[in-house]
Amino acid sequence: MMKIMKRTALFLLPFVIVLAACAPLAVYEATERYQDDIEEEVYDQAEEGAGIDEPSVEVWDDDYGALARLHLEALSWIGPRLPGSDEEAEAADLIVSVFEEIGYAPELRPFTAIGDDDETLESANVVVVKDGDLACRIVVGAHYDSSDEGLGSDDNASGVAVLLEVAELVFEQSTPCTLVFVAFGAEEAGLLGSYAFVGEMDRAERDNTIAMINLDSIAAGDVPYVYTGADTSIGEWMVTWADANGYALEPIYDAPLADQGEGSADYAAFDQAGIPFAYFEATNWDLGNQDGYTQVDPRYGDRGAIIHTEYDDLAYLDETFPGRVDQHLNLYVAVLFNLLMEYRE
Repeated sequence: MMKIMKRTALFLLPFVIVLAACAPLAVYEATERYQDDIEEEVYDQAEEGAGIDEPSVEVWDDDYGALARLHLEALSWIGPRLPGSDEEAEAADLIVSVFEEIGYAPELRPFTAIGDDDETLESANVVVVKDGDLACRIVVGAHYDSSDEGLGSDDNASGVAVLLEVAELVFEQSTPCTLVFVAFGAEEAGLLGSYAFVGEMDRAERDNTIAMINLDSIAAGDVPYVYTGADTSIGEWMVTWADANGYALEPIYDAPLADQGEGSADYAAFDQAGIPFAYFEATNWDLGNQDGYTQVDPRYGDRGAIIHTEYDDLAYLDETFPGRVDQHLNLYVAVLFNLLMEYRE
């Protein structure tokens, strides 16, 4: 039986962060305190136009993803988080606070880089490390910035939300590998945070890192996928576990992810450094140009696109695809948590 641990969730308010205590490791108790915090604090005080008008979640028993849902709502409330913006920095502060409340000692790693538009910008990665029993290391990453369209709920508050819940789930557990959780800044400006992080890794860290897990845009799309590069071992482990435990996770091994010859997400810096990756994304490769950019039926969103559109809004996703967001959070938390608890090279 897993050790009981304190669980926490943060909700960003106009001038204050309100902490809400949560219950045991793999069993989420639906408490009145959670619902009171959501209803009375977050939604009653949410700014007009934030896209979250009323409580949209119930915290349920015996299910992964409940806490991720609350983190997703808190990050969505901030709204667009352009690279280098005050809102991006606000999101970084929220993530730091979540990690601190769990019990980690987060490191804010600022960097300055030139983005896709040749503009110099300042951003930061948020990094925490959980020591494992062996020398192996696994990096789990998700970018917390967004485009200027929509609220960035799918791209990529959803990935950060899963990262935060899993970081808490493993906090007091023994894991085979050392786990490095990274919230990347400035992904939308050219994958700047992930390249900065890889550039700071020393030889031993690179040699000992057996995998990078990237979480990006996992809430909205029709089909939950895991992609890999040429090394498919970690993706195969995930799919085998998912199948055995009743989860539908669709693999694309050695996936054609390059966008005009360049990597399309934060896995790319690790791939170029020779580190195997697995990449979680929800979309639909059978639609449109069959390139993964048409996420849903073209009747919805912007001809099937959610990311980088006004439709990247949690309220829209919940109304248009009832239950989908919570189902995807449930799946990805379950797969990632169990991978980190068991996987070794």
